[in-house]
Amino acid sequence: MNIQRVTAGEGGPAASQMAGHLTPAGLRVPAASARARSSDLIWLRLSQLAIMTLAALALAALLVVARPVLIPIVAAVIIGSVIGPFIEALARRGIPSPVTAVLIVIAITAAFYGAATVLAGPLAEWIERAPEIGDTLRERFATLRPAVQRILSFVEALESIGRAAEPPMSVSISDSRMLESAIGLVTPAIGGFILFVGSLLFFLAGRIQIKRKVVQAIGPRAGRLTALRVFREIETRLGTYLVTATFINAGLGVATGLLTWALGLPTPVMWGVLAGVLNYIPYVGPAAMTLVLALVGIVSFPGLFEGLLPAALFVVVTSIEGHFLTPMIVGRRVSLNPFSVFLSMALWTWLWGPIGTFLAVPLLIAAMALADALLATRRPQLPG
Repeated sequence: MNIQRVTAGEGGPAASQMAGHLTPAGLRVPAASARARSSDLIWLRLSQLAIMTLAALALAALLVVARPVLIPIVAAVIIGSVIGPFIEALARRGIPSPVTAVLIVIAITAAFYGAATVLAGPLAEWIERAPEIGDTLRERFATLRPAVQRILSFVEALESIGRAAEPPMSVSISDSRMLESAIGLVTPAIGGFILFVGSLLFFLAGRIQIKRKVVQAIGPRAGRLTALRVFREIETRLGTYLVTATFINAGLGVATGLLTWALGLPTPVMWGVLAGVLNYIPYVGPAAMTLVLALVGIVSFPGLFEGLLPAALFVVVTSIEGHFLTPMIVGRRVSLNPFSVFLSMALWTWLWGPIGTFLAVPLLIAAMALADALLATRRPQLPG
């Protein structure tokens, strides 16, 4: 063995060259062996990091490729986790879970159909007015056109530096395929909705059995208790957030509808529904709704002040809701860090598009509940 015991009084060049790490038994490992072990440890950590990176990239690719199937299923699981405790309470009173699941799915489908029926008319009206809206906006912003043209010319000049001259662009008008495009957009949406309804129905009907199977698959008793605590925490937080957010967003939608109706804006019902739906997206949703109301107001009213008034009043309403009402009702139980919300929205929007933006906050809440439940016993007690 290449290990030497170094006692007091021994030394010299040979001993100093062979000096290395001192072990608890008073043995010194040679420096070359220590460096080899350190190098092996570094390569082990790097290989582990590379494997985790490849696994994360593979998972992201899977989420992107399978999103037509995963998005309806994930949405169904999130909504089912919120409705699940209510179905369990009814099951304890003697009402079978499959019966309650069928009734709830029928109610949700009827709500979607009713909303689509109500919004179809106003939406078709605004689509028909698209050319008129474009002309009005160009007329209202005509004074800004020279400045915009100068900015665009400057940007184009910067982009053209070092770029070879391109041949003149040839424009060819092909046959219109609007119907095919519309069918191509509507068909996946219908298929996704059917998959969502089916997933929600079977998840609600067999949710208790699914939870029991998952818990029984975990071996030790402590692990089973942790799994039950994780399920309960996720359901509680998701239910608190989504139910509260639904009531708050419904109130905001009613307030927006009444506000736009009082100001004389056309189709106030559509703006109220749109405001309530977009408010599920923190920060981005209210900002998008403000921009929509500003454009609609500019198109609908002759003066600039009158046109911007609906957007300004909507900002006041959403400021009251976002800074006072929602924090007071939701409380600290599901308080979210704005930076975490932004990162979650950026990630899921990148992976799943606009639907991922809506699912970003519920997925973040579920992930935080999972982390808190798993790390509850390991978290150190900090002062203060």
